[in-house]
Amino acid sequence: MKKFPLILSLLALALSTTPALTSCNKEPSYVKQQREFDDAQKTLDDTAIKAYLTRHGISNAERLESGIYLVPVTEGPTGNPLIQPGQTVTVNYVGRFISEALDGQVFDASSNNRTACGCLAFVNGPTSGLITGWSTATLQMRKGDRKLVLIPSYLAYKAQGSGSIPPNTPLLFDMEILDVQ
Repeated sequence: MKKFPLILSLLALALSTTPALTSCNKEPSYVKQQREFDDAQKTLDDTAIKAYLTRHGISNAERLESGIYLVPVTEGPTGNPLIQPGQTVTVNYVGRFISEALDGQVFDASSNNRTACGCLAFVNGPTSGLITGWSTATLQMRKGDRKLVLIPSYLAYKAQGSGSIPPNTPLLFDMEILDVQ
């Protein structure tokens, strides 16, 4: 008779842990929905960027693994090293929309920031306070480069948007690297 309570206890333990064990490999539905939304947005962003490139006859764009597209306008001296995280980068830039409806409309420019040089200086990296796409793209640039940088929304202002920039909007920055320290 002493074995019966022990068997019941083991059976109860097995039954109570089964849901926990089987749910380890299932993601909650809200996580799955967010992941699916993010994947769909990445596809929409890439499609929008490719459409912009096609509309403007740009065929020399390089797509980075991150989803950013770089279009060389002016190449800096190859003797200049690529920008590294932690370096101070000084740029001139113009930010534009790429959607067909707003194609080319300027939403921001370094010349508007009230500095003597009409430029922007920042420390490259995740703590720069700038969008992730800038830190990622500038790692592929050097002093003297001028490139069109097409940034998907998930590396820009994401689903939140910012000021005049609507949520989930891929953007173009015409960016010239003036100095690197």
